[in-house]
Formats: sequence, C-alpha cells, structure tokens
Amino acid sequence: MSLFGGKKKKEAAQTARLLERLDGRELQAAVRREPSGAGETMIGKGGRLNTLGGEIVIVCDGAEVFRCPAAQTRCGELMSLNGLMIRRALPDGGEEVVIAYYKYYRKL
Repeated sequence: MSLFGGKKKKEAAQTARLLERLDGRELQAAVRREPSGAGETMIGKGGRLNTLGGEIVIVCDGAEVFRCPAAQTRCGELMSLNGLMIRRALPDGGEEVVIAYYKYYRKL
C-alpha cells in the first residue's frame, strides 16, 4: 500500500468536477501539441466541448476532432483561464496533449 495512494483519486475527482462545469462551453479553436514540443497543430475552429457518457468530445465545424474517455485524462485550465489542457497517456508510452481555447465574450 502506498503512502500517497489517494493522489490519483483526488486528480480524477478534480477532473470530473472541471469537466462537469465546462460541459457545453463554446470554443474558439482546438490545437494538438506536437510530441517533440516543437509546436502545435490546429485541429479545429469554432466548436464546442462536450462530456458525454464519461467521454470528452470536441466538435468543430460539425465534425468530431477529438474523443477520449475522461477517466484516462488529466485536465486543467490554463493559467490565463482562456482554455483547457487535456493530457492523455498513449499506449506506446507517449502523451497526447490537446488544448481547447474558449470563445471570448466581451462583458459590457
């Protein structure tokens, strides 16, 4: 038994609360970070972030651009609070990182 065994449960609970709060949020753009860290690739513009049946789904321009089980991810908002970073471990030992930037609404 590990001394710090509850850390994964705590992270999973935080991710679930965050995704519940952000369900249905409109997106300006979604990008995928390159594994080498050299840059980002645009995967969609003008979409929506959805959480359906325990999965995270990003739909842009009427097409699904990203889907994965929420239990396999670690999510967190960017420090600027203008987006969400989704991290998922890949079977080959790598990591996939997708960033969804929220649509900006100017408050009058």
